[in-house]
Amino acid sequence: MIPLLKRKLRAYSPSLLDSDVSIRASVLIPIFEHDGDLRILLTKRSTTVTYHKGEISFPGGMYEETDRDAERTALRESVEEIGLREEDVEIVGRLDDMRTVTGFVITPYVGLIPYPYQFRLNPDEVEHLIYLPFPFLMKCEMEAESTEHQGRIVQVPAIYYEGERIWGATCKLLFQLRRILEDEAL
Repeated sequence: MIPLLKRKLRAYSPSLLDSDVSIRASVLIPIFEHDGDLRILLTKRSTTVTYHKGEISFPGGMYEETDRDAERTALRESVEEIGLREEDVEIVGRLDDMRTVTGFVITPYVGLIPYPYQFRLNPDEVEHLIYLPFPFLMKCEMEAESTEHQGRIVQVPAIYYEGERIWGATCKLLFQLRRILEDEAL
């Protein structure tokens, strides 16, 4: 499955969004192999972070002036949040830039990581890790749910895994990855 993932992501041309750096963020979609299956690493955010308290997300965060590019932002944030060393990540592609309901523009990178791994969670940012199996992602159905944002009701995509709600941009990115893998033309 890893060769297929690499081939599909190399062939994919992500769409880019132009935006001010003050709303730019990057995430890493870490993928690893365990017991013959690929898994996607997700984090459950702590309740003390400024944005998206208690939500399921990928390691990532806001662009800083010291970051040379969006990929560096994703890697730096992964080091800070889960203790993933940059040299242990093989970036194999990226997905489309995405504008979130909350107004951020996210640049997502897909990276292969070794497993088992000695993650070091930053308790100020991450409550725990979730290891989402690829077979689950490839078969699950996305639901549309209503949520309140700035006094209005908006529709957001969501899936549930082991009692955890994975929704919004994180859910959209998972399904974009799934679509890329399912696309026979790539």
